[in-house]
Amino acid sequence: GISISYFYCSTKNKTNMKILKFLLPLLLVASCSSFSLNGLFSSEDKAEELPAEDSAVEEIDEQVEEEEESEDEEVEEEEEEDNLEVEEVEQEEEEEENLEVVSLEEEDEEEDEEEDELSALEEDEEDEEEEEIDEEEEVESVALEAKDDFEEEEEDEEDEEEEEI
Repeated sequence: GISISYFYCSTKNKTNMKILKFLLPLLLVASCSSFSLNGLFSSEDKAEELPAEDSAVEEIDEQVEEEEESEDEEVEEEEEEDNLEVEEVEQEEEEEENLEVVSLEEEDEEEDEEEDELSALEEDEEDEEEEEIDEEEEVESVALEAKDDFEEEEEDEEDEEEEEI
């Protein structure tokens, strides 16, 4: 009983192994998406299949070309958008620079006005100082003249007294 069951099991295992040896490569090829059983078992002529393959290749080529064109168009659109964005940024920068220039010019004008006011005040102060100095000089000159006149009068009086004597 044991030897017969051993023989049966070993024969069964050998048959299973042979089937697996045949089925595994077939299953592996069948798992690939481009494999079809019709191509394996068909008995049609190869000449009839070639035009079908050519048309499939042409269709794929057309699809690839269309995809490339659409990608090119997308790239061009993106470049145009980028260019527009760059132009907008440049315009904004120019506007900012113009605003900065205008604000700097306004600050310069304000500073110039302040300097003008300061210089006018300084000139007024200098004029006032000059007037004060002129008045002081006048007072001094008048005082000196008065002193001279007084001295002359004294001398004249002394001369007259001497003459009288």
